[in-house]
Amino acid sequence: MLSGYVDNQAQLDRANAATRAVSGVKAVQNNVVLKTGDSSTVGNKLDDSITTSKVKAALLADANVKSFDIAVVTRKDEVLLSGFVDNKVQMERAIEIAKGIPGVRLVNNEMSLKK
Repeated sequence: MLSGYVDNQAQLDRANAATRAVSGVKAVQNNVVLKTGDSSTVGNKLDDSITTSKVKAALLADANVKSFDIAVVTRKDEVLLSGFVDNKVQMERAIEIAKGIPGVRLVNNEMSLKK
């Protein structure tokens, strides 16, 4: 599964092609989002990285969430959680934790259950 943000279609296409070229990959679920109207400033990017760090720290601090398999990306106060969790309870708890971080406006869930 691919997730995150890219600046243009060419980057999206390259990521997709590179993933498909990996030996053993049978399918690619592409959840990558194109940034549109991106007027990010250094301050916005710094704020987003601080928010990402706070979410990651809170996930690590929670004994009920196996957060080593959860990726966190923040853009314009929107947090994207992706990766794998053991069960629905862990997924819901991770979302709840991210929503509880000051400055988080929205949480997008792209986590999957481990098989």
